Parts: sequence; structure tokens; C-alpha cells
Amino acid sequence: MAIGCVHTEWMFRLHAGRHFATGSSLIDLGPQDIQVPRPYLESRALHALGPEGQARVPAIYDGNDARRDGQAAYYHLFGVDAYSSADLDDARATYKLDLNRVPEGLPQFDVVTDFGTAEHVYDIARVFETMHALLKPGGLALHVVPAFAFPNHGFYTPNPNLFVEFARANDYRLVDFSYVDNMFVRERLQATRPPQGIDFDALPIRLQDMENTQVFMTKVVRQFHANMTAADTREVLEALSPGDRSAAPYPADRHHLCFVFDLLFIALAKPLREQAVRPPIQRMEGVAPLPGAAMPATAVQATATSPRPLWRRAAGRAARALGLR
Repeated sequence: MAIGCVHTEWMFRLHAGRHFATGSSLIDLGPQDIQVPRPYLESRALHALGPEGQARVPAIYDGNDARRDGQAAYYHLFGVDAYSSADLDDARATYKLDLNRVPEGLPQFDVVTDFGTAEHVYDIARVFETMHALLKPGGLALHVVPAFAFPNHGFYTPNPNLFVEFARANDYRLVDFSYVDNMFVRERLQATRPPQGIDFDALPIRLQDMENTQVFMTKVVRQFHANMTAADTREVLEALSPGDRSAAPYPADRHHLCFVFDLLFIALAKPLREQAVRPPIQRMEGVAPLPGAAMPATAVQATATSPRPLWRRAAGRAARALGLR
């Protein structure tokens, strides 16, 4: 469980959209290790937050290495003043919690994060109920979970429709839906190239693609194939397996092909009225639109690092036909 450059760009995006209140409280489900290079974060903080934001970055690091207890300072960049965490085994955690059970007696928070935790919990539904219980009315639930081609990483690979249907069933507002294809490659390139933002709105897999399940699944598989054979992917995977590049074709057994996978970044806002969690119901034919689901492009815009989308024109025509653009 870690926070990298792509996670950080998403946090900047949400911050630019004013989804974090100054002085807010946050709890991590699992203390997240910060894996953002210091020069990168200093540059991006200066650009996105100004000199005052940049001045907060050193507290996250010990030299150029992120501190194991740097989470509070990291989230402070985005207006969080009160940081807590929950974990069953991590000694850094504020609360010792078994996430298979919904806790009682804990305070509520403005933000609850699930940055790679839910898929490791056997009773994954309890994670959603726990986040609901820990959130203040109007609070923000942040999920980053595997979406495709990450077998055996955890117990589960939650499908994107789960989050949309959970929002629908429980009157949550879908603040952001970002399907980040080729996540590992994007992360590596983002960390090593000159610091720049990510245009999440230009990602090839979109929320509206889910309205037809077969179309969505086909698009995901086609994009995965394009990513597997892309020059950027080969560059990153070759760097993980140094040696004579002419000795074997690409892709080959020596390449870490398991690192070609997709993650889902989801932000959900809890309704202002408290209510018990209602289990969502899946629509097998597809996902109907949610009102107000599209997030304005308020974040820093820049060129994405994966191959150009194969389906952009078709998706655009479909979206216009459905009145989504």
C-alpha cells in the first residue's frame, strides 16, 4: 500500500476541484508509504499550491527519502490538519482495526482513504460499510483499487460498476471516476520524466463506456493489448530486466509482464443525511448514468503517458449521442 506520483496527481486534481476543506480530518485504511521522489513533489507543489505549499514538502522527507511517518505531512499539502490511520498489524496505525468488522465508537472524518486496502480484506463489503461509518455526512471516500490484469494481488479485483452502483444505492455523489490504464508504466514514467501533471480527462477508458458491458469489456481488453505492445511499456519493462535486448523478442518470459495492469481511482461524497448502508444491485447489461457524475477538468492539464486511445472517436460519438458531452 503506497502513494506514488499518479496518486499525488489525483490528489492535486481533487484539491484543485476544492474537494478538500482547509483544516479537514482524514483516516487512512492502512498507513500509506509515500513513494514520490522529493524533487518531483517539490516541483509539483510549487506549481499547484505555490511557495507555501512547496515549503511543506520537506517535512515529508528525511533527506531525499520519504519518512515512514510522513503521511500527516503529505496530506497536509491538501488541507488536512488531523491525520489518523487504521490497520490490524501496522504499528504506525492510530487505531488497531480488523476491517472484516465495522468498528464502533470511533470518531468520524472528513476524508477516508482506501488506497489499496479493500481488495486484501476477506469481507470486502465491510470495508465499504466501515468507510461509510467513519465518514462525516458530506465527507469524501477515496478508493484506489485494481481493475484489470492484476491476478493474485489481493483477494479481489473490484469491478468499476461496484462503485457506481454503491453510489446509486446509497445516494453518494460520484465526484471522480478515473480508470488509469497501464498504471505501473504511467507511474514509472511520471516519476522519471520532468514533473508535469496528468490529464485524467484524456484517459482512454471512461465512465460512459460502462453503459454497455460488452463494449466496456472489449475496450478494456483492446486497450490492455495496445499497452502491452506499446513502446513506453517495453521501455519500462526492459529497464526491470536488463540484459541483451537482442537475445529474446519482446514480450518474452524475462519481462515482468505482470506489471501491465489497470487501477481505478474513485472519489465518492457521502450524502448529508445519515442512513444505513444499502447493498447495491448490479445491472448486467450495463451501468446507467449517474446525475452529475462527470468531474470538471479543473486539474493541471498535460499529455498522458500511455498510447493514444484506440476508441476515442467512437467513444466520443457514443457519448454525444447519449448527451454526455
